[in-house]
Amino acid sequence: MVDMDEASWIDTNVEAIENYLTKEFENFAIAHRTDQSLQHTFIVDNGKKLFKLFIGEPTLAERSLTQARIDRLVKEKVAEEMRLHGADGYHWTPSQIDRTPLD
Repeated sequence: MVDMDEASWIDTNVEAIENYLTKEFENFAIAHRTDQSLQHTFIVDNGKKLFKLFIGEPTLAERSLTQARIDRLVKEKVAEEMRLHGADGYHWTPSQIDRTPLD
């Protein structure tokens, strides 16, 4: 069961990921859902193309998943990976050992 503090942390991270996707996929609708296995699915759709991003709740609940780590979405080219995987979706787990600068 997710406590309120953890839920708030997850909501903040979900919002940051939605903001990233909105920037990367202009003129696309962004939807988010959580299934019973606690996997978060972000769906990007413009009526012609559909892309999915899967992130496990344990990743979103991690206290180490700071804004700087979420900024890794750009460095790790998550939007490009989503485009490559299409409707099948891309499963993202942030790098555990981050040796590259965030600038």
